[in-house]
Amino acid sequence: MTQSLPILRLQGSSEDAGYQHGMALRSYLATPFRNAYLDRLGPITRTRRDDLERQAERWLRRLPDHIQREIDGMATGAGVTTSAVTTFLYADIARSTPTEEPTTTIHEQIVGPMCSAACVRERRSPWIARNCDWISATLMRGVCGVMHAIPNRIPILAVGIRGDIDVDTGLNAEGLWLHLHTMPAMDDPPRDRTMISWLFWAREALETCANLDDLDRFIETTTRDRGVLVIAAHGPTETAAIFECQRGTHRRFDQTDAAMAVTNHPIDKPIDDDRAQRARAGSTVSRFCGLRSKLRQSPPSTFPDDLCKLLAAPDIEMRHAKYLRTIYSAVVQPRTQELWFAAGDEHGRPAASTGQWRRVPVDWP
Repeated sequence: MTQSLPILRLQGSSEDAGYQHGMALRSYLATPFRNAYLDRLGPITRTRRDDLERQAERWLRRLPDHIQREIDGMATGAGVTTSAVTTFLYADIARSTPTEEPTTTIHEQIVGPMCSAACVRERRSPWIARNCDWISATLMRGVCGVMHAIPNRIPILAVGIRGDIDVDTGLNAEGLWLHLHTMPAMDDPPRDRTMISWLFWAREALETCANLDDLDRFIETTTRDRGVLVIAAHGPTETAAIFECQRGTHRRFDQTDAAMAVTNHPIDKPIDDDRAQRARAGSTVSRFCGLRSKLRQSPPSTFPDDLCKLLAAPDIEMRHAKYLRTIYSAVVQPRTQELWFAAGDEHGRPAASTGQWRRVPVDWP
């Protein structure tokens, strides 16, 4: 764990930050690579190119104005059209049957919801370990960290797929960590609140919330386009919580135990021995049971090594689904802002067990 993950630092207005990002991504957004990437994803998402472009345009119009300006800036910096950037960013979450209000995402089309995490206390301070399970072909783009420092917003560091401007896993300069797991949501989104597409919703939360109570209020006053579990920790107060979010409602579960396991189902939904034995490999139930069993039988004591090994366990890491793998893994100590990251590859090698664990430098502007 001696090498560092590359960090792209974006500063200034949304347009300026986007321009800087587009300049850095010129070869990825240029037509040859972009077409190869879209051609690779099309059969997986079962989406035709014309459908993809229409869906991406609808998605763009629903993003916050400052994010739309950032995407325009990316297009200018890369020397391509805004449509080209939007399609590139949206391709992996496209739907096979586009509608104005889609209810089924590629998560459900491929295998069902995924991702695994553990929140473990060392003395009083929480550590978070997470596997991000997604389409391995997205790793054509590689991985990196992106630091966003936008005026009048909290600086944030996101880690994940190169080129993304949304956030699935990130930390802010106030010591707030959050990452997302998907979960089913059956409620209709409230009409009296701002709706933000879920990964940009996470970015908005990190850029505007300084602690868990701020995050709770943010969740209460916004709505999402799908259900999510938010795994959050605040370093300065050594607190952690899981926020179980439908589109318009949520529940908060503050960490009180020494360790918590989280996959993709409601926190207090009981899993007895019979249900555990019937669970198929790789499902949310089987991964949860694997995490829970290991945390109880062999509590982590050497950090971050034990958490890296936990994420690499064969019954926790996503290894055998047709298109999915654990594409990246992360371990963080929010109090000290120590962060480690491992990536898989586009050929299906999963992150935690085969990737190289690297330190992520956290140096706020």
